[in-house]
Amino acid sequence: MSILQPVLTSKPLGLAFDIDGTLSPIAPTPGEARLYPGVAETLERLKKHAHIAILTGRAVENGAALVNVEGLTYIGTHGAEWSEGLPTNHHVQISNEALAYIKPGQELLDLAEKRLAHLPGVFVERKRLGGSVHYRLSPAPESARQKILDALQEPARVAHFLLSEGKRVVDLKPAIPLNKGKALRSFVWRFSLKGVLFAGDDRTDLDAVLEIARLKQEGVQAVAIVVQAADTLPDLLEHADIVVQGVEGMARLLREIAEQC
Repeated sequence: MSILQPVLTSKPLGLAFDIDGTLSPIAPTPGEARLYPGVAETLERLKKHAHIAILTGRAVENGAALVNVEGLTYIGTHGAEWSEGLPTNHHVQISNEALAYIKPGQELLDLAEKRLAHLPGVFVERKRLGGSVHYRLSPAPESARQKILDALQEPARVAHFLLSEGKRVVDLKPAIPLNKGKALRSFVWRFSLKGVLFAGDDRTDLDAVLEIARLKQEGVQAVAIVVQAADTLPDLLEHADIVVQGVEGMARLLREIAEQC
């Protein structure tokens, strides 16, 4: 694609990817997710030509275990955790402002498990900093969503946590300025990137997509890719430079990027 050429020929080059719904099909539970066939091999090829970041809402260890490619920058919990390589082999950095939220986050998740135990198909995913409440398996997802929000809104406020939403998931995040947009900018700064590409699919990826537009205004060659599904947020599509159809379309474009590099 001609729109990619100015980015891919800019050095140093950075490529940043969400996981779920971007490199991995959405699964019934986070533990069942798997990379689309061939994606890991393509990332292995690409890391010889670019700095690659995996930018996920998952805990950094969890996201890295799913991708399992050494030599990438793994950024977890929307930017709170960083590892320059697989966390099994490298130190995990936690942002200083997030450290104070570890214990309150675990207590908030304890409360979530207690209050939501009666809801079928609803389960809590624990992370080092907060976590997620999934209702993808609920027989009545819209009702479950409202009950989750009603049960956790006030406790989250008291604990200084924010509730944010994705595809049938409610995230509990520390009330500090952490999001994928800020993480993407930190990735650009860390490696003095002249070109950067970001690909994502969900509401939490919008911050990174909007950050791409700001980086362009500052002279960085930048492209935002949105992976479209039936429930893709209209704002994501509105601000995308490239739209691909599903994870299969993203995997195909990833191979094309590797060929161009």
